[in-house]
Amino acid sequence: MGLPLLLIVLLVNLAYGAEYCSKEELLLRISGILEKHYLWWDKVKGATWKDEKELIEHLRKIGDRWTSITKRDEDRLWYSSSKMVGLGIRWDEKGYVLKVFPGSPAEKHGIKEGDLLVSIQGETDKNLWRKIIREAEKGETLKLELVRDGVFIRLEVVKGEFFVPAVEENRIIELDNRKVGYIKLSNFTQPALEGFREAMENFKEKNISVLVIDLRDNGGGLISVAKGMADILLSGEGVMFYLDGRAGNMGVYLFKNRNGFKKPIVVLVNKNTASAAELFTVLLKRYAGAVVVGENTAGKYVGSNIFSIDQCNGNVLRLITFEMKLPNGETITTQKGINPDCKLESGEFINQSLQCLSIHGLEVYPAGQP
Repeated sequence: MGLPLLLIVLLVNLAYGAEYCSKEELLLRISGILEKHYLWWDKVKGATWKDEKELIEHLRKIGDRWTSITKRDEDRLWYSSSKMVGLGIRWDEKGYVLKVFPGSPAEKHGIKEGDLLVSIQGETDKNLWRKIIREAEKGETLKLELVRDGVFIRLEVVKGEFFVPAVEENRIIELDNRKVGYIKLSNFTQPALEGFREAMENFKEKNISVLVIDLRDNGGGLISVAKGMADILLSGEGVMFYLDGRAGNMGVYLFKNRNGFKKPIVVLVNKNTASAAELFTVLLKRYAGAVVVGENTAGKYVGSNIFSIDQCNGNVLRLITFEMKLPNGETITTQKGINPDCKLESGEFINQSLQCLSIHGLEVYPAGQP
């Protein structure tokens, strides 16, 4: 008499899983995905890699700053709920902690804004810190060294989930009898669209004079969310932008609104403004005459798709597969990023935003005037 059916199914699954999760099978699967979908396949064709780490290092050498291997569940959590798995801190180029997200592992373990980070897991190279945090497993303890008020401190922080508010700030600022609607968007995940829509409804009700959209440190997110926000503000007909991959057109996005937002718009950007955030900025500048204030953006004019590569560990390949292009065929920006209309100096950014509007011939009328 043969083996029970359940046992046979189990053995087949185990055999399949072992093959599917082997290093050789994993690399073969990745190579197949690259050959079929990778935007810059011509640059890697014929190359071989001993493991995933060497693959990513090779892609970095050819100029691909964005393709990565991540966890499927973490990706889903981020794009659907604006939740991340990490430490929950944002630091500047010197290592000073600019923000500690409420409820994050960093807050729970005592990290404070203003702390000076010295090392993470013994690594002092700030350029490697995000990589170290990203590659650590959820629940893993990371050792941090920092300086606070001149005192050297060692802390251990457990990597975990935390919420990143998509709309970080939303308020009306009254300045010289003008109402400035200010909204800071930290990402373009799904919750951002509803938050932006609610803010705009409030701004219109309060009859603001000018809209300031702060996209500094916004690394992007879903193109569909950027398009949804653009639909709220922009008017026009025909093609707004499209996506272009190796096999040709990967999506055409049309105008949906014939009214649009009629007040002056300022977009604040910096070197960390990337991807969908850059797309949104360019669309506002091109179709609504928005002025861009800040510094050159990241220059990520490409987008990615997710491919499952490993059932055992839930890993996915986030692969660059398309360019974001305007109707004339030009990419939304170049690797140099969006060049702002006005550089943002230290000081009050609202005043500088209004000055930039004036420089470019856009008058901001007091509230209640046309």
